[in-house]
Amino acid sequence: MNFRTPLSALFPGTSGRLLTALVDHHTADPERPLTLNELSKGAAVTPTQLEAALFRLGILGLIAPRGKGEAVRLVVRHIAWDALRQLTDLRDRIVDTVSEQAQAHLRPAPDFLALNGPVIEGTASHSADVLELIIVAPAAAPADWEDGVTALVAQLARDLGNLVVHRSAHDTQEAEAMAGRSAVRVLPP
Repeated sequence: MNFRTPLSALFPGTSGRLLTALVDHHTADPERPLTLNELSKGAAVTPTQLEAALFRLGILGLIAPRGKGEAVRLVVRHIAWDALRQLTDLRDRIVDTVSEQAQAHLRPAPDFLALNGPVIEGTASHSADVLELIIVAPAAAPADWEDGVTALVAQLARDLGNLVVHRSAHDTQEAEAMAGRSAVRVLPP
């Protein structure tokens, strides 16, 4: 999956770029009107292309009624903004998904589980971009515990649409060294 520009991936062309720019504006300063020049620059779309796309967003109620060429005012409390904003930064959802799937596949739970790579950093733009799991097996891991890791990796690859790999460490200290500063720790909480 494209985690760098997910709205543009879901809605190719003008609509996706426009939605991305509007979500960014909604996050930064939603009450401030946005001129067509600002929006055109932020969405990398010509002002002429904007008008048709803005008309469609107006029908959905995401922007306040406006005349052609007028500044864009967001309907700040529209229910769709939260959903759109969640699509632009899926890191929290990825952490939740990994945690849920780890609990389902890894019994007993690992002593350490961290995430690394372009997917968790939000920079993945292609399905070949990697989510790396760094895992320390529990001391009392059963003989088939690695089968759970294999199942977890396969499930996450399906759920995320990206390549998922894992590296095993002997202890938490080794795992933390493997993970580096940019890793996101999932387990233990």
